[in-house]
Amino acid sequence: MDDLYREIILDRYENPQNRGVIKGGREAKEANLMCGDKLKITVKIEKGVIKDAKFEGGGCAISMAGVDLLLDKIKGMKLAEVKKMSGSEIEKMMGVELTAARKRCAYLGLEVLKKL
Repeated sequence: MDDLYREIILDRYENPQNRGVIKGGREAKEANLMCGDKLKITVKIEKGVIKDAKFEGGGCAISMAGVDLLLDKIKGMKLAEVKKMSGSEIEKMMGVELTAARKRCAYLGLEVLKKL
């Protein structure tokens, strides 16, 4: 893994930009029992467009950085567009190619969003 991307992942893990709760927002949650990641995402949607998104939970650096980056990307997108996204888009945002076991961690945020 490139050092720049390692720094981005660690920074987002230690200083997430999208941690919190949106009162009255739609919410969904999921857990990755193999790794111990737990995630709840709340979103504010107006006319089918995601206006804001926040997450709560805990887990490994890959899952927490992945969801934080993902929530940046989806603001302003239609929920229907988000539900069509693939996990490989998250790996591109993170700048890494992950092993099969780590993919589950990185894709957890997208799995939660697809439940909304």
